[in-house]
Amino acid sequence: MKLLIVDDEVFAIDGIMNGVNWDALDFEDVLRANSYTQAVEIFNKQPVDVLLCDIEMPNESGLELIQWVNTYSPDTACIILSCHDEFDFAQQAVQLNCMDYVLKPARYDFLTEVLHKAGLAVSEKGRQLMLENYGKLYIDNMTGRHPEDDVRDIVEKVSAYIDEHLTETLSVETLANMAYVSTDHLTRSFKKRYKQTVSDYILQKRMLLAGELLREPHMTVTIASDKVGFGNYSYFTKQFKKVYGITPREYQLKQRLEDNG
Repeated sequence: MKLLIVDDEVFAIDGIMNGVNWDALDFEDVLRANSYTQAVEIFNKQPVDVLLCDIEMPNESGLELIQWVNTYSPDTACIILSCHDEFDFAQQAVQLNCMDYVLKPARYDFLTEVLHKAGLAVSEKGRQLMLENYGKLYIDNMTGRHPEDDVRDIVEKVSAYIDEHLTETLSVETLANMAYVSTDHLTRSFKKRYKQTVSDYILQKRMLLAGELLREPHMTVTIASDKVGFGNYSYFTKQFKKVYGITPREYQLKQRLEDNG
């Protein structure tokens, strides 16, 4: 089980590393990041079971990071660690389905307990998924079907669903459940078939759709962002620029100039 601690203050992470009773927890790896960008890079490289995240960080906030995690890594249990006790922040945490909201400075014994509960919740969720997959395997064996023979069908079924539902909220977990496989199995199968992760495939398809939408005369960037499933305007702009090399507004202007000859 892996834990990711995200805080722009290095000494805060050092304090957690030195103060928490890790012997009482089941984390085999504790990762650390100092910004939204670093955290997303870690998520894109490996699965993270529990996220412990500060709210205030340079550029994107911890709440924006959790919003991203809810979309691209919904199996991750999220915990906010913040010095803010305002109701608005707590309310947003609830809306983002955060497991807990811990105020700084937190007692390390209390933080250990919170992390322990998060670990148990993740383990139980994994156990339930494993039982579901065993049931699926049992049925396959009873009917003479072999899961390895269905890999291509699974990937094509999921990719077709993605193509038809780009404007909706899509998560690897939901897609895996739909295909009756684990998220890891779907990710491996997808990468073997398309040479990219499920999340990268979704992002690529959404950016292609966004490009088409922005060609429409009366389309705004905000509406296009919403139509391709991005609730975060700044994150949409950043991802669009990675694909097209320019911002959505610059792309719109360029297309309109070309259309006008």
